[in-house]
Amino acid sequence: MSLAVTLLLPAPVAMATDASTGGLEPADPALTEPATTASELALAQEAVAELRAVVDDLSARYDEVLTDNSSLQHTVEDVSAERDQLAKSLHRFDDLYEPLEADRQLLFELRKDLPETRPEAEAQLARIRTLALSSDPARLGQLVDRVGETAPAFLDWRFTEFASPIEASDAYVNSGANAFDSTMNEFRNEVLMSVANRLDGILTIIDRVR
Repeated sequence: MSLAVTLLLPAPVAMATDASTGGLEPADPALTEPATTASELALAQEAVAELRAVVDDLSARYDEVLTDNSSLQHTVEDVSAERDQLAKSLHRFDDLYEPLEADRQLLFELRKDLPETRPEAEAQLARIRTLALSSDPARLGQLVDRVGETAPAFLDWRFTEFASPIEASDAYVNSGANAFDSTMNEFRNEVLMSVANRLDGILTIIDRVR
C-alpha cells in the first residue's frame, strides 16, 4: 500500500539553497525568466517586413530616377541635334541669299529684248555675264563665256543694214551670227535648270526645319 502511494505522488522539484537568504531557489534559472511571447515575435517580423518594403520602394524609385534621367538625357541630345541642324539650315539660307538675288535679276534680264543700240546691247550682255557668275559659276560660267564669244559677230550682223531679207539671212549664217542665238538658247535653259535646282534645295531645307 505504501509503495503504491509513493508511485502516485509527483516527483519532487530539485531546489537549491541560497546561502544568503537561507531560502530555496529553482535549480534552473531559465525557469524564472519570461519567454518571448508569440505577439512580440509577430511585431518584430512585421517591423522587418515594413523595413524591407521601404527598401524595395526606395530601390524602385531610384531605378525610375535613373530611367527618367536617361530619357531626359536622350531628349536633350535630340533637341541639341535639332538646334544644330536648324542653325546649319539658317546659315545655308544666308549663303543662298546672294545667288538667289542674282537668279532673280538674271531671269529679269533674259526676258528683255535686245536693246536698239549696240552699246546698250553690249552693256546688257555684260550684266548677264556678271549675274551668271554670281548665280552659278560652275554651271553657267563656260556657257556665258561662249555667249560673249559669239556676241560680236551677232551684234555686227544685228546692227548692219542689208539690202534684202535674203542677204540678211545669208549673212546670218555665213557670219556665224546664228551661233549666238543657239548658244543663248542653251544658256537660258541652263539658267532655268540652275534656278530649279536651287529652289529644290531650299524646299529640302524647309522640310528639315519643319
